[in-house]
Amino acid sequence: MATREEALDQIVAIARSHGLTASEVSAALDVDRTGAGQPKAASLVGRILGYLGGIFIFAGLGVFIALNWDAMNAVARIIVTLGSGLAAFVIALVAAGDQRFTQARTPLYLIAALLQPTGILIAIDEFSSGGDWHYAVLLTTGLMLLQQGVVFWKKKDSTLLFTTLIFVSGFYGVLLDLYSVDEKLIAMTGGISLLALCMGLDQTRYRGLTPFWYFVGSVSFFTGLFMQVQHTSIELSFMLAATGGVLLSVYVRSRMLLFVSTLAMLGYISYFTGQHFLDSMGWPLMLIVLGLVLIGFSAVAIRINRRYIAGNER
Repeated sequence: MATREEALDQIVAIARSHGLTASEVSAALDVDRTGAGQPKAASLVGRILGYLGGIFIFAGLGVFIALNWDAMNAVARIIVTLGSGLAAFVIALVAAGDQRFTQARTPLYLIAALLQPTGILIAIDEFSSGGDWHYAVLLTTGLMLLQQGVVFWKKKDSTLLFTTLIFVSGFYGVLLDLYSVDEKLIAMTGGISLLALCMGLDQTRYRGLTPFWYFVGSVSFFTGLFMQVQHTSIELSFMLAATGGVLLSVYVRSRMLLFVSTLAMLGYISYFTGQHFLDSMGWPLMLIVLGLVLIGFSAVAIRINRRYIAGNER
């Protein structure tokens, strides 16, 4: 008996040190008892059905609101948006605590994350006397950030981390815009911050979220950088940054970052040739050269992906 108790103590210690929940340990034990294939198939079917259920719920709410919007007063509009969002959020919390309904929590969290801020903005619009829109959005994103962040801290759910990052990004962008910070600087600093965050998340069990945020962060950074250096003496620094993005994608083993960085390089080459050779007799020749360059870059990108990223992506 002592041996069994010691084993349980060790299991509990390992689970706590890695942030594993009781439901995750239970699911792993179910896989061992029934075989790996069947639970995975059942989990996939359950997830698909959960997402479909969420889509139908959201579609039904959307159609109902659209058909009755003009006939609703201010209170009714707030109830069908903010009230429905709060209800979806509470149901998601309940579902997260019951192994039978865990697949439903993700679509419900997403529905809540969409309806609640909509309802808050509607409430502000209905009962305020006007003013700067920045404050309304800051209040909304701040409240949602607080809610999603606190519940994520307690539940450790990746969906809540995803929505928290959305509201953090929104709050950050609107706050800097309120203080008239240049939009190019907002895009660049926001993109760099997201890339750094993704590199940190790669070391955790939330690494599955990073491809999307690598995409958002790199697109934001390259867009802001191009707007900053366009038509300046340091315009070619964009190519250096894109090359750095490719090298960084190898280091962090991110296909999405490799894709965006390669696309940035190809896009700039196309832009540069169009700006400087469009009206010259060498334009047809430049098109041919550009085509060869594009083919060459695509081959290099594929080789980098196969040699350094595929099979090792974080």
